[in-house]
Amino acid sequence: MKMYTIVRVLAKFDRVLAKGEAAALILLLSLMIIAVFLQVFFRYALGRPLSWSEEMARYLFVWMSVLGAALGIHKGGHFGLDLLHRLLSETGKRSLRIVTAMLTAVVVLVILSQGILLVDKTRFQESPAMLIPMAWAYAALPVGAVFMAVHLLAAMLKETWFEGKKGKGEKIPEPGL
Repeated sequence: MKMYTIVRVLAKFDRVLAKGEAAALILLLSLMIIAVFLQVFFRYALGRPLSWSEEMARYLFVWMSVLGAALGIHKGGHFGLDLLHRLLSETGKRSLRIVTAMLTAVVVLVILSQGILLVDKTRFQESPAMLIPMAWAYAALPVGAVFMAVHLLAAMLKETWFEGKKGKGEKIPEPGL
């Protein structure tokens, strides 16, 4: 299989993954809004607060944060050194993007490794109110890190493999929505 084909498949998977993340974020936000609304209604209208709604909202927020970070990597929405980027030549900008992606990859690897350890340590603990395994809440870290790694890999391959190689009438896959 040619490298170009592998990169095209990865770019397609990257786009599909990003759409799935966006859909999951919409669902998680909707569930969080419902949980918080129910908590307010039961607490103030009925005088009987729910025991699980705050905990559910907290865990949904954790998942939303990590999935949102992964989607931010896909869209290139994380912070950058814009002033430095403006001062550099095209080659310098490309080098800065590669170095930034590599540093981000190091952070993602730390999140992945520590997230796996956290899930392992909490697999037998239950949440206080919902009585679900705490590993489900903490699984957001390794899952999100894998998604971040896919987005980083797609962006890095596009940056390194396709830079200056467009030709033969083929379209370079974009790692965006």
